[in-house]
Amino acid sequence: MNDFNTLFPNFLNQCAEMNRVLTPIAFVLLAIGVVSSTLTGRRSPSAYLRTVGRTFAIAAVLAYLPTWSNEAAMVVDTTVKETLHADPAGVHDQYQKALAAGKGSAPTSSGSKSWWDMLDGQAIFEGLISAAMVALGFLASVIVFYAYLVQKFILYVGFALAPIFIGFLAVRTLHSIGVGFLLGYVDVICWPLGWGAASLLTSGLIQFMTDQSFLASGGFTGGAGYGLQNLMGLAALALWLISSTIAAPIILQKAIATGAQVGQGLVATATTAGIAGATAGAGAAATFGAGGGFAGFAAGAAAGGSAAVIGAAEASTSGSSYSPMGNLVGSLGGSRGMRRPSRKPKKNDPTGDDAVRELLQHSRN
Repeated sequence: MNDFNTLFPNFLNQCAEMNRVLTPIAFVLLAIGVVSSTLTGRRSPSAYLRTVGRTFAIAAVLAYLPTWSNEAAMVVDTTVKETLHADPAGVHDQYQKALAAGKGSAPTSSGSKSWWDMLDGQAIFEGLISAAMVALGFLASVIVFYAYLVQKFILYVGFALAPIFIGFLAVRTLHSIGVGFLLGYVDVICWPLGWGAASLLTSGLIQFMTDQSFLASGGFTGGAGYGLQNLMGLAALALWLISSTIAAPIILQKAIATGAQVGQGLVATATTAGIAGATAGAGAAATFGAGGGFAGFAAGAAAGGSAAVIGAAEASTSGSSYSPMGNLVGSLGGSRGMRRPSRKPKKNDPTGDDAVRELLQHSRN
């Protein structure tokens, strides 16, 4: 796939031009900071030296921000891919390597061969699992591709507006805003580390799926146990891979800003997404049965699942169950499903008789 600079060749130049236009504002803020520190601060040589040193440091950050951010992003990306070997799109290759290693160390079964062995059911089943892995890897690669596009967009826009926020560092009353801007910039650069943390459980699930202990008993019983083990692992891996690939950058960004636990956020996101996705699937099935057709079923299930993952990620990091993006996606997906009539509570109905009467009338209709 193409990268951001190939898809949008002039975007970086436009951001650089905007940065150049806003740079005088940064120098004005630096001058204000120096003057205010000189007039209101302690008039001692050490205080003057600190003011001058802080001004030069802020100017260096302003001048070298794009270079430093690019190098930091490359280091993070290289560390995640080559050192941690975290690649959501390469789940099929990980499965094949773990499968080959598991077969090489698997104990041999004793006794006569069953029809499972004669039909080579293990190879057929593992081929189906490999096909599912290819599909999961492709879906994960699409998610990662768009995540990198969003990351580059945020970094480039931040570079374009950097003179204003970096200039805030020189003014005492605006210093916290500038620090927040730089911290957010670092958060976005560290997005791939979230995929590195999520890959730890991904590798564990693949090792569980390729464990050959069930096959050591031989016969149909061992094949059935191996098949059940793989199906359970595949279901868990699919849920974990998709939810963590979407939510890991968001969770890591919030963790750097607030100090929250990344592992706790990932597990909470996967659990909440699984429950909400099942609920969305049930709702989409009801839509299909009510005459919404396969298009309504697919749209409702996809939108519900996406809303579940986004909402779970935001809830796990912010501590709130409200998700603007999740509600928006869910409402778009549910617009093709069954429409429920809106019922507004009666203000002057303390006994609830009017509400019961309205429900009975709606059931007759």
